[in-house]
Amino acid sequence: MEVASDTQPVLLKPKRRGVVFLIWLILALLFIAGVAFLGGALGYRAGQIDRAQKATLQEALVLREQFELGVQDFDAARYELARQRFAFILSQDPNFPGAIEKLARISSILNATATPTPVIPTNTPAPTPTEDLRPQAELYQQAVQAFEAGDWDAVLATLTTLRRVNATYRVVEVDSLIYQALMNRGVDKIRKSSNLEGGIYDLALAERFGPLDAGALSWRNLARYYLIGSSFWEVYPELAVYYFGLAASGGPYLRDATGWTARERYRASLLHYAAQLAAKGDWCAALEQINLALAIRADEAAETQAADAALHCALLTETVVPHTPTPSLTPTLFGTLISPSPTAGELATATPTPILPPSPTASATQVGIPTVTPTSPAAPTETPTPSPTLPPDEAPISTPIP
Repeated sequence: MEVASDTQPVLLKPKRRGVVFLIWLILALLFIAGVAFLGGALGYRAGQIDRAQKATLQEALVLREQFELGVQDFDAARYELARQRFAFILSQDPNFPGAIEKLARISSILNATATPTPVIPTNTPAPTPTEDLRPQAELYQQAVQAFEAGDWDAVLATLTTLRRVNATYRVVEVDSLIYQALMNRGVDKIRKSSNLEGGIYDLALAERFGPLDAGALSWRNLARYYLIGSSFWEVYPELAVYYFGLAASGGPYLRDATGWTARERYRASLLHYAAQLAAKGDWCAALEQINLALAIRADEAAETQAADAALHCALLTETVVPHTPTPSLTPTLFGTLISPSPTAGELATATPTPILPPSPTASATQVGIPTVTPTSPAAPTETPTPSPTLPPDEAPISTPIP
């Protein structure tokens, strides 16, 4: 018998196989984790791109509507309003197609209207234009007085005259008055005059002199929300609800030239959106929108719509309630029997039990369920035993004894 030498190699194949398997397992897990991470990153990026595209689409719709309204104003010879619309479009998108050409054409028309017809020179010397004899300081004081009185149009007109007389007179103070007058007039147009586009335009002019304060920024944002919501009015009610909701939260009585307040626009958009949801069969969501509208103001039409939506929503969410037996009262000769109403299962498995007629010697003082006491039959006599006469409703039911 040969003894194996200690110098012979030892086989380690099973151990190496385990190490290789472990390495492959780790690589597989890393690959799966990398694929999952890459998929999540791509999904997040796709979501960002989708949101950006939606925001760009909404802004483009608003600008397109303003452009079409500007074209209508231009065709109707409302040049000043058309100029304000095209200026607003260019302030949001300087490369909007056609806006620059329209604004240039309107400016040329307005300038041509404002430019006096040149006088053909003759041999008669032209009269020297009368110089404004009011001193520049007086013009400035008139502007200050108009500013204190809140007459922003007078402030701007007076300072424009002062600038034509001397553009270098008290430049800082005049710029400050123009800035504040434009900002205040823009806010007043939005708040009081229902001229949202004009107010936004004045605030854009004021912003050239300096940053707007928090109040002016807030009113400009509310006016923009209102105008954006108007572009989705009765077309995309879910978006109209969103933007009019923003406008109504900060300025419920903000309105445009139509007289519709932001609050009423928000309420009407809620009802439009509810009707759209109801048409799709989503009655419970429609009921939520109608309840929001009723919280603002209730009327008969909205209440009828809410009742209809509530009925359909209840039918969609109706659940089966387990039956609870209701005890019933059964009058008897010796008391009242209280017995629960049987359920459907009990009716299926109930076994009829014969009813024994009451004995004349039963205890009459016992209350509740009577106990029948059996007695031996008595010998017949010629005198009949009187039996109590019961009303028809209380007469016991007699069944034969099996």
